[in-house]
Amino acid sequence: MSNQIYTVITFAPVQGFIEKSRKLRDLYGSSYLLSYLSWVICNSAKQYGCQVVSPALANITQGMPNQIIIEGNFPENEAKSVLLTAWECVTETCRLWIEDNIPGDYKAWKRSWGLWTKYAWEFFWVQGNPGDSISKVREKLNEKKRGRDWTGINWQGESSTLSGVDAIAYPKLGQISDPRQYNYQQEKKDVTSFCIALSKKLGESFIDTKEELSVPELIKRMITYDSVTKKLIENFRDKFGKDKANIEPLIEEIQQISNDLQPSSFKDLNRHKENNSNPQGWFQGDGDQAGEYLKKYPEKTHDFSEEMRNWGKWFKNKPLKMGRVIYAGGDDFLGVFYDKEGSGEKLESRYCVDWFRDFKTKIWYENKATQKKITVSVGFVWAFAGIPQRDVLQHCREAEKSAKNNGRDRIAFRILFNNGNHLEWVCPWWLLETDLLSSYRDRDKNESKPKQNWTHIYNDVAVLESRHAFDDDGLDVALGLFEIYFPKHIHIIKDKHKQLHSTGADLTKTYSGILGDELKYYKEDSQELDQTKVNKALTNWIINLAKVGFHLCQQ
Repeated sequence: MSNQIYTVITFAPVQGFIEKSRKLRDLYGSSYLLSYLSWVICNSAKQYGCQVVSPALANITQGMPNQIIIEGNFPENEAKSVLLTAWECVTETCRLWIEDNIPGDYKAWKRSWGLWTKYAWEFFWVQGNPGDSISKVREKLNEKKRGRDWTGINWQGESSTLSGVDAIAYPKLGQISDPRQYNYQQEKKDVTSFCIALSKKLGESFIDTKEELSVPELIKRMITYDSVTKKLIENFRDKFGKDKANIEPLIEEIQQISNDLQPSSFKDLNRHKENNSNPQGWFQGDGDQAGEYLKKYPEKTHDFSEEMRNWGKWFKNKPLKMGRVIYAGGDDFLGVFYDKEGSGEKLESRYCVDWFRDFKTKIWYENKATQKKITVSVGFVWAFAGIPQRDVLQHCREAEKSAKNNGRDRIAFRILFNNGNHLEWVCPWWLLETDLLSSYRDRDKNESKPKQNWTHIYNDVAVLESRHAFDDDGLDVALGLFEIYFPKHIHIIKDKHKQLHSTGADLTKTYSGILGDELKYYKEDSQELDQTKVNKALTNWIINLAKVGFHLCQQ
């Protein structure tokens, strides 16, 4: 038996930290901070004499996964210490920059910043016994995470307008006073004055005078600002500069983010601005069952991590004509489509649909004959103007989950309206690649000049729903409607072998079912397929296609 020991480390929160973002600047800042903390732990482990199994390519800082697998005995106190030191470097840089550049009495708030420095992250560390596989150690980590390791902090005063849970950062934050003497109006004036002073110093594109951010929200915003970045780099060199060549990727990354986020390059993405009348398309994706693959082939952990990290770097640097990739941490990625200033073009939803039609072949497979070891699921949200960015990101995450829950290896298209309602249609990649959406044909059946007026199918569905034509077993009606508008694809939809895939099927080698895994449609406490449930699901799939297609593909 091998005497090799594996150590697995992670920290939290991750998704919540990213989602609490009002501006594109916040997204870049949160993505960078997560990558930075992972990088520092990996670097410390290597200096301790251990080998980092995953993430591979630790010199690529942006998009670093936050689950770290180390070959060797990397002590818990050492790992936690370096995480806290790295985070302290960031918090102290931001706090001191404000105190040096924005006039005010900051004696009261130092304690609150100290608490955020110490308790912002949950830290999880496990180590296997000699001979334990990577999979077994990862399972131990998951068990430990269920117990949590969280310390809450009681705040005094009003809450952030972004998260609604953490106290607003301003000079008098944490000032101890008798609650009976609390003056809401005075606090409001002090907060507004602080935001105005920040806005004058950093510019309106940095912070709106109506924004009220908590300490971590302010940190995410500040580390992307040029003068703060320069101070942060100085502190990096002071704390981690023993191996100067080793920290250069970290420094180059933060410099690049600062350059990318010059006000002229992203001001059109500030969703909180009232005059922003342009819709945007956001997408979030994740590889399917990567953990299951690594559980099956633990010896391939490093090679798999390297492959996905290389893909993430390639995708992050791939220019988008009408958008940008915000982060790509291996198989986990986030991006946005929008009207780029100076392009002379207005973003149309159809552009996004056409881009995703070839996503699996051109992006996921990089136009290569060699396939990835896993499939990918994506959630796409077409968000109308005026919807807060944090709401859009939450729907992105939910749409991605929907794609996975409905069978994986597919995309969930979601339309998000200003009132919070949404429509969704989920489609496997292979069916999207057959030009299903662009094959829509209007009723006149003019082969030489096909129309793309989705109003007709949309109205037909509305009338049929009002007459309860789809109630009970309305599949025949739905299929008849589908055949009128998509005659070239009716044989695919009717093929029962393409409607579902078998449980446990390797979707890298076989088609994923239109409706997903057959297990979802078994009768209760039975291995028998419930055909009524399948028929209802296919009916709804056709109805949702008509509704979502109307909003995304109407010409």
